[in-house]
Amino acid sequence: MREDKKAEFEKIYLDYRENIFRVCLLMLKDPRLSEDAAQETFYKALCNYGRFKANSSAKTWLTRIAINVCKDRLKKKSSHETPQEDVDILSYSENIDTRLTVTEAINSLPIELREVVVLYYYQQLTHKEISGILGISVPNVAYRLRSAKEKLKTYLTEDNDD
Repeated sequence: MREDKKAEFEKIYLDYRENIFRVCLLMLKDPRLSEDAAQETFYKALCNYGRFKANSSAKTWLTRIAINVCKDRLKKKSSHETPQEDVDILSYSENIDTRLTVTEAINSLPIELREVVVLYYYQQLTHKEISGILGISVPNVAYRLRSAKEKLKTYLTEDNDD
């Protein structure tokens, strides 16, 4: 790899490593698996960096790779792995009970809804960017977000009734 490309990739890595780890953490719900998935994401990105055309942002490109890596890992996940740990994904919240409840609610979503929630609310991507990452239409992104909100509302409302 040429020195200029190497420097570009190093900047991309430094700019997005925490962001990609968070995506993996929200998808996989396990810090160790997420660290491995984030490393695999950057390895795949490095191997394919010469083909990156910059038609999308580096963040969108890396997020697409990370989502695919996480999906592959979820497919391969065996039933005898380490139990899932509670993950603090809402670090800005002051109330730990609220953070855990919201984390549990998000983790209860089916993967196709969870990934849209993660990309929209935590990665702050647009419907169009999410559409490109997941390979679904913009209206489908909106539909999945609405479905996820309804399920989250139901989950959180039921949880508060206890």
